[in-house]
Amino acid sequence: MVWNSFLKKSLNGDRIFVSLLILLNVFLLLPGSGGNAILTQGDEAMHIATIRESLASSSYLFPKFEGVLNLYKPPALFWLGIFSDSLFGVSFFAERFPSFLLFFGSSVLIYLGIRRAGGSSKLAFTISAAYTLTLGVFKFSRLVMMESLLTFFIILVSVTILEFRLSKNRIWLLLGGLFSGIAILIKGPVFQVYSGIILGSYSIIGIFLLHSNGGWAGKKRIWKELLSHIIFHSSSLIVPVIWILVLLSYSELGKEFLTIFLFTENLGKFSAATANQSEWIIPIGFLLYSFPFSAAVFSGFYSKLFQKPKSLREVVGSSYLWAILAICLVHLAPNRKDFYYLLPLIPLAFLGIGLFFIRKKEYQSSKLLSLNYFFCFGISVLVLAAMWAFGILLGQNIWAELIFTAFLLLILLWGRRIRAERSGVPSTTALNLVLAAGLLSYIQFSILPRVNLSEVPENGPFTSAKQICIVSENPWTALTFRNALPGAEIIHSVPGADRNCVDGARYLVFFQEPIPIPSGYQLLQTQTVWKRDVTLKELLSPTQGKEYVYFYEPSRNKNSELESR
Repeated sequence: MVWNSFLKKSLNGDRIFVSLLILLNVFLLLPGSGGNAILTQGDEAMHIATIRESLASSSYLFPKFEGVLNLYKPPALFWLGIFSDSLFGVSFFAERFPSFLLFFGSSVLIYLGIRRAGGSSKLAFTISAAYTLTLGVFKFSRLVMMESLLTFFIILVSVTILEFRLSKNRIWLLLGGLFSGIAILIKGPVFQVYSGIILGSYSIIGIFLLHSNGGWAGKKRIWKELLSHIIFHSSSLIVPVIWILVLLSYSELGKEFLTIFLFTENLGKFSAATANQSEWIIPIGFLLYSFPFSAAVFSGFYSKLFQKPKSLREVVGSSYLWAILAICLVHLAPNRKDFYYLLPLIPLAFLGIGLFFIRKKEYQSSKLLSLNYFFCFGISVLVLAAMWAFGILLGQNIWAELIFTAFLLLILLWGRRIRAERSGVPSTTALNLVLAAGLLSYIQFSILPRVNLSEVPENGPFTSAKQICIVSENPWTALTFRNALPGAEIIHSVPGADRNCVDGARYLVFFQEPIPIPSGYQLLQTQTVWKRDVTLKELLSPTQGKEYVYFYEPSRNKNSELESR
């Protein structure tokens, strides 16, 4: 009931902006979800294979991968995919559609958070739309990855904490704790660390406040904050306790799952067997996935982190920024790191910075917006120049480059007019959003379809094969074919051992030309793919940086069919 009243209050009179937000998400994030014209991530192939295998074998409680239980991944992502496949039918689009909904939900939660804190609908839409237009959302909203769930639950917990701080109603702590407990099924106990830091950062700021005379002002807040943490973390244990009891009822299997789920997987990142990767991966990844608003996020983050808050909402905003910094430090400790580890915290940065701009004078954000415009425009020009060169070198159609060049010229003229007429922040804001939307649209509808070369043919006689053997050094290659051709029986063999599957019945796929051609087989078709590490020299060579995948069919089958007739 409290949640419903919050929604009604926040969305009252905001239907136009929410509708625009829906259209932006649908137009920018849904296209390409069912195909290969996306920015890929290696683990997605395994996630999709687990979802499909678990659905086919009715292994819902313990998802399966390669015939064994996938104990190394929490189940929530797989459950979501199984449900979506059951609802829409097995397909890439069905498995990726929940990610779209979760990232769309995250942008809506940013909107609601800023509106609840007293921000205008225009400011709320600007911040949430800018988040939707980031590279992280653009990429991961089309992927079956846990980051979509993590992102949604982190911003959901953060908005409930914001509501608690503003309303002082502890029912929001109970709800936030419950959501945090559910999220343990996404990432394991590490999410409790995230939520604890987000809640605790405000407590630390409040407790260590000083009077203007230098006296300690936060002493009386200690017990109030302690009670808040007890309520939050107690309610966050409800779902994990139920989950643990269910698993323990499955005897040794449940215990094994819990051991890996609670300890092995997370502690493995500290293993000495894993090379200690550079700490710069974490902050660089944060800026990379907040592009094309990296300059605005960095500038806003740096300036607001040390700015003295002047209102309750600014204190909350400051606490969110400090929480991001603390979680960043947590991720620097393990040996294993990746660029997308802080991806779920990017919406928290947008919300935290947005809370500082409520009821601020427009000129206070003009410098930040102008800086981001020049940054985004410069990157757009570099991308365009690279694609001009790419198209000319490979002899491709360059109509898209001509259109995007005209778009950038119009943007440049618009920007000069804004500066000449001193149109103000609203015009500069619109300029940033249109430029970002144009760049990402160019990437989605022009660059990715031309650059992405799938290993699996989209048409031709091979697509009807029912038994296939993939001969490659990387066993994960077989997952790509298995996911793209769900009706086929696919096995993998390493080069040199391919005679194990050369049985005269299976179709063969070689990632290097076999010499000699297996007896009883004939070449069916070929497919071009990019070499692993393409250099400029290779792009200028006759192969244009590509290599072939060879597909063979068993000729004996055709001969036997003719003889039977």
